[in-house]
Amino acid sequence: MLPLLKKRLTLIVSLLCMTLHLSGLSFAKETTNTTTVQQSPLYQSKPFLQSQERLAYSLGIQAYIYGYPLVMSAKTMEAMVKNRAPINQFYYADTLASPAYRDIVTPNSDTLYMSAWLDLSETPVRLTVPANPQNRYYTVQMLDAYTNTFRNVSNRSTKQQAGQYIIASPQWKGPTPAHIPVIYAPTNTVWLIGRVEVKGEADLPQAVSFEKQIAIAPVHPKLQTAHVPEALPPDVLSSLSFFQVMTKWIQSNPPPECDRVLLDQFAQAGIDVQKGFDPSALGPAKLAGLQRALQDAPSIVQNGLPGYSAFRNGWGSFSPIGTYGSQFLARSFIAYSGIGANVPSEEAYYRALTDGSGKPLTGANSYLLHFTKEQLPKTSAFWSINVYDNQLFLAKTAAERASVRSNTGTLTYNPDGSLDLYLQQQPPKGKEGNWLPLPEGEFNLVLRVFAPEPATLDKQQAWPAVMESKPIP
Repeated sequence: MLPLLKKRLTLIVSLLCMTLHLSGLSFAKETTNTTTVQQSPLYQSKPFLQSQERLAYSLGIQAYIYGYPLVMSAKTMEAMVKNRAPINQFYYADTLASPAYRDIVTPNSDTLYMSAWLDLSETPVRLTVPANPQNRYYTVQMLDAYTNTFRNVSNRSTKQQAGQYIIASPQWKGPTPAHIPVIYAPTNTVWLIGRVEVKGEADLPQAVSFEKQIAIAPVHPKLQTAHVPEALPPDVLSSLSFFQVMTKWIQSNPPPECDRVLLDQFAQAGIDVQKGFDPSALGPAKLAGLQRALQDAPSIVQNGLPGYSAFRNGWGSFSPIGTYGSQFLARSFIAYSGIGANVPSEEAYYRALTDGSGKPLTGANSYLLHFTKEQLPKTSAFWSINVYDNQLFLAKTAAERASVRSNTGTLTYNPDGSLDLYLQQQPPKGKEGNWLPLPEGEFNLVLRVFAPEPATLDKQQAWPAVMESKPIP
């Protein structure tokens, strides 16, 4: 009986395998015969084409959310390498950001910026930082191609000592200088953002001098070839070229293995991260679905704030920020609204969009911001408040500045240790040091706390509401 049963089972399995093969079904990777598909009436039916369009639309939305930080990184790198500094070299700003600054959205006007795009595929890069006996706040933030912060070298980590670090690609196996710590980046492409504290106008020359002692250089310059970023179409964020740039960057900067399950799904819409994206290989239904996704996905990214933010007294904090794990919408929203955001332990951010009564902030009104002594930000460095327009750039004001900060020596505190800030278009006589100039239209505020203490990061921390008030002449 057993031999006969074994023969019958073998025959059944063989017939089943033949049936699956003939019907085009397989547990192996799909290899559809395009000619057969095009000729089959089933694949030309209206229900099938509708389902293909909807599938491409759904996957296109998810791919856009996943890939947005990559494409924004490509855009930012292209602009900075073209206008600021070549690959593997620092660009040093020698002035503070102003309303004319357009390199990134939501820049601060409190620190000097440095920026470098690294290509680690051929050689590691050596980072050198100077001694810092004056305890000037600085950080060199390291972001991967997906805008995740993977390391900060700052005065908090160096303890004011000079030092050197090797930044290497994840697969680097070659030699590196002895006795220098190696930081293995998650991706071949890395963005360095440096920030150096400026303690008022008189301190600017000293800050610039310190900034330029922070340096990078290829470890093996002979291995490095000239690299010029690809010129991107102007409409890359709204056209099918988005998916081409996205897949190219993923190929050059492989993602975490845990992302593969999601990325493999995108291939069903023609967004193949292994082979790239070729719209000419897609039928009209899938192309229509992807085009529709490109119309709707930007709005989803731009309005990703509510699901990841908490507001108290009109001030909102965002989590996660700086590093995102699998929270891809959060990652994309920050790439849209504040690309290059750091981790809270290094720089904490809080944004106010409304006053204490919930009304949008506008330069047509005047406001008072009163900090009790206990409410003042706790930090080992300093804090600031900057004013931004609705495009997320520094606002244009009559005073040609749009910020106040705690490290300039210009703030006047009340006898009880509290602080009053006056937000209005014209300067309040006798209180100019506590004046935060406003633009004419709507605006928003960002409170930054550099090197915050744990009490500042406490989720129970509540900043005072921005209260509408009569202007002080």
